[in-house]
Amino acid sequence: MKRFGALSLLALTGALLTACNTGVGDITIPALNVTVSPATLVNAGTATFTAATSDESGISKVEFYDNGTLVTADTAAPYEASKAYAFADNGAHTIMVKAYDGSGNIATKTAPLTVAIADRNEPNNSVAAATALTVGTPVSGVIAGQDRDQDYFKFTAAAGEALKLTVQSVSVDAKSTLDPYVMILMPDGRTVLEKDDDSGAGLESEIRFNAPAAGTYTAVVTSFDIHDDATAKNDRVTNTYQIALTRR
Repeated sequence: MKRFGALSLLALTGALLTACNTGVGDITIPALNVTVSPATLVNAGTATFTAATSDESGISKVEFYDNGTLVTADTAAPYEASKAYAFADNGAHTIMVKAYDGSGNIATKTAPLTVAIADRNEPNNSVAAATALTVGTPVSGVIAGQDRDQDYFKFTAAAGEALKLTVQSVSVDAKSTLDPYVMILMPDGRTVLEKDDDSGAGLESEIRFNAPAAGTYTAVVTSFDIHDDATAKNDRVTNTYQIALTRR
């Protein structure tokens, strides 16, 4: 039987200690927990993915995937990633996270994300983010996704141009629960040119106007409840409407 001398035993012991300290021989995958916030996205915006992970060999990299597509890789704690979602992303998403330790072991975990954005135009909650509106082309929308939603639309008009703006709800969707309110802002984005809450069919809105100056105007659509009460909340996916700009 082969015998080891004292120096050989010391060298072997040192090598084993070095291996342990450097993670050589580590076959344990990292501990990993994944959270998605929010888990359900009902308004266009950003979801954040967070990985809580640790390992005796240290964490070298964390990768974040959305339905199999790499979003980003993070090499320093806290391990986070974020991604913006819009109407086109509606559906079920599987957020997968891979955590790599210093020995090359990989831990994998998933968490669900549901994107259920009701309004294809969102985010259009400001003058700067207004959805383009053209004469003769109706656009559908929903007052939903937040407690006090307001949808902005922009259009250009020549000085003196005779136009009509209509916002219809139940006349285009019998299941609609929206009593619409609309106002038109001047090209400065602040001055109200016209406003209306019930000049169309039933409680629907309609504004007939002559553009006082050439420029880009903004139409703001919300529910009458939100307009009438500064504390009112009205967030229902059935708050559907159709906005249309026509010449008269």
